[in-house]
Amino acid sequence: MTIPPTEPHPDDWNDLTRRAQSHKRWFYGKQPKAVAEVMSQLIQRRGYAQVRNLGEWNDAWLAAAGEAFAAVTEVGQLRRGVLEVVAANSLVMQELGFEKERILQELKAARPDVGLKQLRFRVGKIG
Repeated sequence: MTIPPTEPHPDDWNDLTRRAQSHKRWFYGKQPKAVAEVMSQLIQRRGYAQVRNLGEWNDAWLAAAGEAFAAVTEVGQLRRGVLEVVAANSLVMQELGFEKERILQELKAARPDVGLKQLRFRVGKIG
């Protein structure tokens, strides 16, 4: 008759440790999320931050481009440092092309925190 060993095998301890870590991940994965995390995800998904940001861009665009251009243009989105501006027609877009460097410098001075690199103009519907 063989007496079973009283000490567990080292592999048994490794298996027990691995299973404990697995259960810990499962348990903590089910915990409620922090309110700050949920709110930041909501703001990002719904685009609320972009709406506020768009109002700030409209003010900066009015100051940089002037009232003549602001009446026939609309500021779009900022993506990867490129601000999109929609012009009412191709004539306005061509005039903006001539003033692009001046407007870009004024916008960079007005909003230095956003990392504006370039302006892109396109023709589209205003309003």
